[in-house]
Amino acid sequence: MPVPKSTVENSPRKLLRDVVYEKMLAALRDGTLEHGERLNDDELVAWLGVSRTPIREAIAKLVDIGLVEMEANRYTRVATPTLDDWVTASRAMAGFFELSLRWGVPEYSDAEVRDLRKLLDRADDLRKVRDNGFSGAVTAVIEFAVEHSGNPLVRNAAQGALERVRFTLNPTPPFEQWDSEAFFSILRESLEDRDGETAAEAGRALTRNIEHHIDAVRSSRG
Repeated sequence: MPVPKSTVENSPRKLLRDVVYEKMLAALRDGTLEHGERLNDDELVAWLGVSRTPIREAIAKLVDIGLVEMEANRYTRVATPTLDDWVTASRAMAGFFELSLRWGVPEYSDAEVRDLRKLLDRADDLRKVRDNGFSGAVTAVIEFAVEHSGNPLVRNAAQGALERVRFTLNPTPPFEQWDSEAFFSILRESLEDRDGETAAEAGRALTRNIEHHIDAVRSSRG
C-alpha cells in the first residue's frame, strides 16, 4: 500500500475512529487502496498516524458496508466487487432514494428546493451534452435527497449503499437509457408543490433507469 505523507489530525468535533473511517473511505474512492489489497496494521498505523484501536473500529465499519473483507487470523483486505455487487447496491440506493423523496420533499424549505433544483439542472445539462460527469451529478441529487429525508435510519443505511455503488463497478449509465421526462421533469414538478408522492414517482423512474442499465450492461457482457 502506498503510504502518503499526510496523517490523520484528530478533530475535537469527531471521534478519532470516524476521522480514520473518512480517511480510509477517501482512499478507497480514489484508488489509493486498491481492490483486493491486503490491509496491514503496521502500514495503516504509519500512514494514518494513530493507534490500532481507531483503525480497527473504522475497518469494522467498512466491513459492515461491504468495502472490506475480513476473516479472523487469515486476512483483512479491500473487497473485490463484482457486477452483482453493483446491481445489489444500486437497487438498494434507488429504494432509499424513493423513500427519502417521499418523506423529505413535503418538509423542504425554500432554500432546500433551490439547492436541489441546481443539482437537477447540472445533472440534466450534463446528460444533454453526454458528459461523463453525469453519473456523479445524479449521485449528488441522490445524496441531497438522502441527507434531507428527515429519517436518520434511512440516511445511515442509504449512505452505506451509496458508498458501495461508488466502490463497485458502477459503469457509467448509457445516456440513451435515461428517461429525462420521467426523472428530471417529475422531480422538478414535485418540488413546486412539495408533493412527496410525486417525488417518489421520480424515485421509481430512477429504479426503472437502473434496471434498464443493468440489462444493457449484462447484455454487453454476454
